[in-house]
Amino acid sequence: MKIPHQNWATAAVTAFFIAATAYFIAASPYPGPAAEDYPTPEAELRSFKVAEGYEVNLFASEPMIGPPIQIQFDPAGRLWMVSSRTYPQLVPGEKPNDKVTILEDTDRDGRDDKGTDFAAGLMHPTGIALGDGGAYVAQGTELLHLRDTNADGTADQTRVVLSGFGTGDTHHNLHTLQWGPG
Repeated sequence: MKIPHQNWATAAVTAFFIAATAYFIAASPYPGPAAEDYPTPEAELRSFKVAEGYEVNLFASEPMIGPPIQIQFDPAGRLWMVSSRTYPQLVPGEKPNDKVTILEDTDRDGRDDKGTDFAAGLMHPTGIALGDGGAYVAQGTELLHLRDTNADGTADQTRVVLSGFGTGDTHHNLHTLQWGPG
């Protein structure tokens, strides 16, 4: 089935504005509704209208994950996620502790049950792409390549691949990494 370009564009713009609105509400310094006022993940799932033959399930939620920035799946079906609790800027005196987390469904019930912090202590990671035996991570002014050389699930080697990206605003930094045909 071919969908006209305009419909894809409309859907993309709508998704962007929904995400942007959610971000600005979450980042607002003004108090909003209390956590108990938000629907539970189970209530959200019940509200979906899903085509026959399909299902939607919740793979991960807080507290296992922090606010996600970008995700990638590896060939083993694990979900790699960069997350930041300090984005878009640190509060004075706050130490950066953003992460790359690997989420796994080890018992095959459709829900993550194992989370491993592949890398911690990052500052505003904004993208991830798996490759070359590790993960490329966009962080601030640098593109890093992180590797786990001793197979313990945690990156123990960090290499700066590129640096010198602008620092004027975290929204202008390198982000949303994607492998392409080039």
